[in-house]
Amino acid sequence: MGDYSLTRWTYEPTTKTCVPFDYHGFQGNQNNFLTREDCERRCPVYENPCKAGEPFLINNRPQICNPNSPCPSNYYCHIGARDEAMCCPVQGGDPCGQPMDRGLGSSQLQRWYWNMAQQRCLPFNYCGQKGTQNNFLSQQDCERTCYEMDNPCALGTPQLGTDNRPLQCSLQSNACGPSFWCHIGAVPQTTVCCPGRVPEPQVCQQPMALGSGDASLPRWFYDQFQRKCVQFTYKGRYGNQNNFLTQQACEGACNVYVNVCPYGEPLLEGGRPKPCTFGSDSCGPNHWCHLGLVPDEYQCCPGEPRNPAACNGLPSAVGVAGAPAPPASRWFFDTADKTCKEFQYQGRKGNQNNFLTEEDCKKTCDVFVNPCNLPISMPPQSCSPTANTCGAGSWCHVGETPQTTICCPSEGDPCLLPQARGTGSGFLDRWYYDAQTGSCQPFTYTGVRGNQNNFLSRADCEQTCAPNPCAEGRPFMGVDGRAQTCSASANMNTCPSGYWCHIGAATPTTVCCPGASNNICNLPMSTGEGNANLERFYFDSLTKTCRSFSYGGLKGNQNNFLSLRACQLSCQPLDNPCIGQPATTAAGQILFCSATNKDTCPVNFWCHLGATPETTVCCPGATNPCSVPLAPGTGNSNLARWYYNADDRACVPFEYNGKRGNQNNFETQAECQRTCPEQLCLLSIDRGACGGRVTRFAFDRRTNSCISFEYTGCGGNLNNFQSLEDCRSTCGQIGFR
Repeated sequence: MGDYSLTRWTYEPTTKTCVPFDYHGFQGNQNNFLTREDCERRCPVYENPCKAGEPFLINNRPQICNPNSPCPSNYYCHIGARDEAMCCPVQGGDPCGQPMDRGLGSSQLQRWYWNMAQQRCLPFNYCGQKGTQNNFLSQQDCERTCYEMDNPCALGTPQLGTDNRPLQCSLQSNACGPSFWCHIGAVPQTTVCCPGRVPEPQVCQQPMALGSGDASLPRWFYDQFQRKCVQFTYKGRYGNQNNFLTQQACEGACNVYVNVCPYGEPLLEGGRPKPCTFGSDSCGPNHWCHLGLVPDEYQCCPGEPRNPAACNGLPSAVGVAGAPAPPASRWFFDTADKTCKEFQYQGRKGNQNNFLTEEDCKKTCDVFVNPCNLPISMPPQSCSPTANTCGAGSWCHVGETPQTTICCPSEGDPCLLPQARGTGSGFLDRWYYDAQTGSCQPFTYTGVRGNQNNFLSRADCEQTCAPNPCAEGRPFMGVDGRAQTCSASANMNTCPSGYWCHIGAATPTTVCCPGASNNICNLPMSTGEGNANLERFYFDSLTKTCRSFSYGGLKGNQNNFLSLRACQLSCQPLDNPCIGQPATTAAGQILFCSATNKDTCPVNFWCHLGATPETTVCCPGATNPCSVPLAPGTGNSNLARWYYNADDRACVPFEYNGKRGNQNNFETQAECQRTCPEQLCLLSIDRGACGGRVTRFAFDRRTNSCISFEYTGCGGNLNNFQSLEDCRSTCGQIGFR
């Protein structure tokens, strides 16, 4: 302050210059100099060329620098328009990574900077001040400071260009040599020609190489196991040629195809799946044509041809999705019921059992057509008209082919069903039973959808549909579905338990009827039904005699015999000729025998030959006939017979009274001698040929005595006695001379 006006100089720190001002004479400060020289000598006056911060000062003066006088740590030598360079603070780290900055000022200085994007040194004009550290006096200085080879190649050094630097490349140019390939890196300096080029077909066989580095580049490689191009992330360096920028580039180079086969690889032709068509045999004997949803997926897959594989039990396979088309309706052959059925196919990985249409399926596989009127259980059961294996509730439908000859469900009594010609196209001669006329008539059967009233012959028809002769229920049906025929015999019943043999006028009515009685002789006489007028005999329980009657042929009962003798044998009281009770059948009837059929008698019974057939029965107590004594029996028949005299060892005649004799009883001398030879006691001891163990006795000619032995139960000879006494009485007087 004051009233003076004195010219003085002051230091301006912002501009680093000394500037004049008017001083009023009082209350100033030390930044007040008489002359400019005093000011500049005392304060650091300079022009700051640094972009940020102040230059390095020594004694308030910027340190001058040059290549031979470097700057202190954290400073660099800024070379501006003036001859004197100053040390400016380091800013932003690596100079080569700093941006190019033309700076401020009016100068036009030729300088060079490192272009990170292009990875090379480029020229620019520097204005003289406030630039960055990325500022070099010459291209050589720039490259010497910033250039460093970044080798991205996995198998050696990149191909070098004329400037002795890595030769940069692109997919569009063919700059690389014959043994190099273009590695596409993250930046131009790593997009160079790398050594180790492999031929194109082998590129797709190389494994995926993630590489190394900090980059995350979306790339594609060909996976030879999946047969497709797969995306991966590339790290930017040290990869291989199986590295593509796009999926399209990968698929174009590697002949990519989709394997639609359920297993194995498709048949290839020129590196691509061989196309095929259904039914053309275009895949050969060891492949089948997969029918995809698009033409490219009609491929020849390994395996059995479609026929017979599709028809031999392959299940339906809906496949997997992925085809460039929506699921489609297809047909498969169901072996369980032998029909073609529809399903939705996803498009890939199906099997041979896959048809475009139902007609294709039917033409390929033997589709089952149910010949029965009713639904059947699957699979169908084959059968034969001569050996019916169909179970209860079914019958053997005999069609035109083996496929239509199967067991069909029964629809009731076949003889009551109407005639059914069927719905097929065959012309089969058959017979049916006409219930209105009661007769079998011929007709033409078309082969399917008939009914059980269908017979191969008239005889079959009449045998099945003859009038039911049974008074109660239906005849017993055999395994062939027909009424079981039988025969009347006094000795045996050929019908199953609970049934009896009805003897009709002909074979169709001679069948096993239900309701067998245990006391047939007390049943009343029944003339039955029909007009057969058959002479028969019945037992009259009041008079105890057998009498004749006329039988109509149907609906009678068991008190019905073909002959008087048959009636008498079954119903009149037996004059028992045996000592003990004779053998009987399972039905309780007396078991008769004859001189020519003695083997009818069971074990431990023998055939008693009486004066009449009624007394010729199987008696108990079978033994050695030659060892028992003479037994004239009882009665008054006076039959001439022969017996074996053990004392005289000879066959002797006697008169048999007709009843209650024993086995030592022969009709002729020859039979006696054949049965009891004179030297029977001299026969060797024979144990027989079976597996039993029975104690018997025989004469031993070595010891001249009777001894015991183990008899096996069958075979042997007549030197065989049930007791020691029998043996001694027969052979005890024998002596050797």
